[in-house]
This record gives sequence, structure tokens and C-alpha cells, in this order.
Amino acid sequence: MVKKALLFIINAVSIAIIILAILMLLTVVMTASSGAPNFLGYSVFRVLTGSMEPEIPVDSLIIVKRADPETVAVGDVISFYSNDPTLGGAVNTHRVTRIERENDELTFITKGDANNIEDRFPVSVRDLIGVVVFTSHALGVFVRLASNPLIFLPLIVVPLFVILITNLVRSVKLTKKLMAEQEEAERREALRAAAQKAEESEKNEGE
Repeated sequence: MVKKALLFIINAVSIAIIILAILMLLTVVMTASSGAPNFLGYSVFRVLTGSMEPEIPVDSLIIVKRADPETVAVGDVISFYSNDPTLGGAVNTHRVTRIERENDELTFITKGDANNIEDRFPVSVRDLIGVVVFTSHALGVFVRLASNPLIFLPLIVVPLFVILITNLVRSVKLTKKLMAEQEEAERREALRAAAQKAEESEKNEGE
């Protein structure tokens, strides 16, 4: 019974991990450019322009951590909802060059590393998403490729499905084996008990 329970737990955890991995990847891939997917205080984006090159190349994947606006410092790279009409409120990621405070309200002046001038529109506290804490160009390229259904299905969904089915098949076989071993043990115990009872009966008759 203990082995069966352990096997069930392992299968349940495996399925949960696979489902969680798919959901997280879908969250990154399918979230619109104007949205901010969030998981435990972290957001994930893929950089679509070269305004932060060479530090953050096009197609890089970035992880942004929610931050208290008071902790943001000059030099930090932040993600925010842009007030630039040409961007339509899309998420932008630039470096903080200046911090201004007016009527006890902070605003951040930003600039792309590859741009010659600062952004025209300051970033308010309300528009701040967080501070960039991780970047990876390789992961970003992977996400871009994975966003293509022709690649996502055969390279990610199908292998995960095969792993899941294989695991289930092995589990069923192992469960059957454990049940057979248990039945065999019970049969042997029954035969031993019967033999012992017969032996005791013969002994009693001899007396």
C-alpha cells in the first residue's frame, strides 16, 4: 500500500509540473505586448526593439521584479507602460537616467542605451512595472520560436505528452506487478496457514 501511495504521488507531481510548465510558457508566449504577465511578483517579457542594445539585444527574454518606486535608482533598467502615443501604452524597457520628485510624487526619466536622447514622456509611479533582474538572449530566441505553433506543438507539447504517457504506462505496469506480488504473498501466507493448521490437526489427532 505504501508503494502504491508513493507511486500515485509521484505521478500527480509529474503531471502538475508538466501542466505548470505549459501554462507558464503559454503565459509568456500568448500575453499581448501591452500586457504584463505576472507570476509571484515577477513578469516576463521578450524585447522587440534594439533600443537597449548592446546590453539587451532584440529577442532577449527579460525578467522584471516588482519594486517599490522609492527603491528605484538612477542606472536601473525598468519596464513600464509607455505614455508615448506612438507606442499606444505598450510595455517599454529603458534605463533610468534621472529621478524627479514634484509634490511628493516620483517620476522617472528614461532613455534607451542605443538612443541619442531621453524619452519624451516621463514614467509615473502608476506606470512602473518593475526593475529588470535577469536577461537572456538565448531564452528569448527560444520563446520566439516556441510562439510558432508549427514548432511549439512538435517540439514541446508532443514530447511532454509522450513523456506523460510513458510514465503512466510504466506506472500501470508497476502497479500490476506490485498487485501480483501482493497476491502471491497472500497466497503463500494462506498456504502456510493451511499447512500449519493441518499439522496442528494431525498432532491433536495423534494425542
